[in-house]
Amino acid sequence: MIKSPRDLPLDLDDIDASWLSDILQNQFPGVTVETCRRTGGHRGTSMSACFVLTYSNKAGQTPPDSVYVKGGFDDTWRKRVYQALQQEAIFYNEVAPDIELNIPHSYYAATSAAPQGIVVLEDLQRRPGGVRFASNLAAVSPDDVAAVLETIAQLHAGWWDDSRLRKYEKWREPQRVFLKYLYRPAHWEELLACKHGDLLEQILRDSSTAKQSLETLWSLMDARPHTFLHGDLHGGNIFYESNGRPGFLDWQLCFAGNYAHDMSWIIVTALDVPQRRTHERDLVRHYLDALRAHHGEAPAFEDAWLSYRQNMAHAVASYGAVPRDMGAPDIVERSAERVFHAALDHDVLEALGLKT
Repeated sequence: MIKSPRDLPLDLDDIDASWLSDILQNQFPGVTVETCRRTGGHRGTSMSACFVLTYSNKAGQTPPDSVYVKGGFDDTWRKRVYQALQQEAIFYNEVAPDIELNIPHSYYAATSAAPQGIVVLEDLQRRPGGVRFASNLAAVSPDDVAAVLETIAQLHAGWWDDSRLRKYEKWREPQRVFLKYLYRPAHWEELLACKHGDLLEQILRDSSTAKQSLETLWSLMDARPHTFLHGDLHGGNIFYESNGRPGFLDWQLCFAGNYAHDMSWIIVTALDVPQRRTHERDLVRHYLDALRAHHGEAPAFEDAWLSYRQNMAHAVASYGAVPRDMGAPDIVERSAERVFHAALDHDVLEALGLKT
């Protein structure tokens, strides 16, 4: 892990030209940032902003004109999700160099005991031709999702049952602890009062059954082949180059687990309900074909389809049970509606063997 020359900042206001000069030394020795101007920003599990830079000394190199800084810059959320922030920093240092995916270039990534995790990334808006950022509210075609599945299958094939996975198996725990916490009785009652709360109750009945659905899912998935997962492959964590090539953002929840976690999550969240119903079987087959092309073999369709259905339990928790202040309300509600209908369509409790 790269160590910071000073304590990692805990507020975006603490990021200045001096700090950026220090951290850019790792890849551009001798450069000096003269000014930095913060533009835009995003608030979610982490906080982030773009910084436009000028230099008093480029040391004969071509350092970036702007960078994207992401970390735990909100005290409340940092204390909730610091492990995820730190996992993303470790990902960019340890895993990213070994994968052939279209991801932002990392200029710097570090953790501290504060606790804090920060990544300083390429400003994707500066890429030639620009990029299109996906969203669970934006129009995404089945072909777009197919391209994502082709690419993520290549990642999965390269790590399939690999000995390197042992190091990252525990990375699943922060996400699991958080999701189980969402099904505590008091929060369950709050969820039932939210929009689409009636669908949630129809799917999982009560908080005890909801928690059991997750525990059963994890037990099933842990017993099946593992690979390296993006871990949060929803429609809003994708960008597309001008030629349609997909890229992958937000590696805070990556871990070693079963392929169906990623495969199901992108299909269910990226497509609206009618599209998903029409194309999901073909998309599962498309993923399996891509995995077979890169790995030489793949699970049978019937097994993959059952795993897809079972992973609706993760979908319901991850978008249907999260606090409504965890993201833009319109995105959270639209995503919740999508996953609820998917869980109903696939009778998730029956798929998990929990139907009574």
